Amino acid sequence: MKLLYKMLLGMSGLVLLTVAGVCSWLFFYTGDLPDFDHLSQFAPSTSSVVSDSCLASPSTSIPFDRIGDPLKNALAAAEPWRLLPDQIARSLMCNHSGGMGKYHLNTIRLSWHIRMHFSKQQIFTIYANRAYFGAGITGVENASKKFFHKEPDALSTQDAALIAGLLRAPDYYSLDKHPERALQRRNKVLEGMVVQGKLSAPDAARLEATPVVTQ
Repeated sequence: MKLLYKMLLGMSGLVLLTVAGVCSWLFFYTGDLPDFDHLSQFAPSTSSVVSDSCLASPSTSIPFDRIGDPLKNALAAAEPWRLLPDQIARSLMCNHSGGMGKYHLNTIRLSWHIRMHFSKQQIFTIYANRAYFGAGITGVENASKKFFHKEPDALSTQDAALIAGLLRAPDYYSLDKHPERALQRRNKVLEGMVVQGKLSAPDAARLEATPVVTQ
C-alpha cells in the first residue's frame, strides 16, 4: 500500500508539473509569438504614421479622443469590444508557420497577452488604427479621408456607420463595386447602434433612408 501510495503521489506530482509547464507556455512564454509590444505605437498620444509587415499599408494612427463618438459607436456596433483582441491577434499572424491547429492556439495565446498588456481603451484604439477597409486602406484616419475627406471626429453618424460596416468584408461591401451592399450593411450597423442604446430608433430610421454620399 505504501508503495502504491508513493507511486500515485509521484504520478500526481508529475501531472501537476506537466500542467504547470503547459500553462506557463500558454500564458507566460512569448518567444514563439509575433511581437505585440509594438502595438503601443497604434495607440499614440499624437498622430503618427505606423506600419508593420502584416498591414496592407501604413496607418496614420490617431489617439482615442480623435476617433469621434459617432465612429466609436459605429465600430462598437460592427465589432463587439470583447472580440477586438482576437481581431488584433489575427492581424499579427500573417507570417505564422505550421498547421491551422497551431495557428488557432497561438492566436488565442496572443489575444490573451494583448488583453493583459493593454487597457480596453488602448485595445480599441489599436484595433481602429490597424483595421483594414479595403482598397489598400488601413486605419480609421485614412478611411475617413478617403471616403469622406473628413477627419474621423468630424464624421456624421451615417458616414461612421458606412465606414464601420466595411470591416466585416471590405471587398464584398465595397462602396465602389457594390454600393447596394454597402448601403445595406451601413443600415445594419445603424440598427446595431440602436440595440446598444447609442442611437434612437426614429433617428436610425431617418438615417437609413438617406443615400450614401461621399465627397
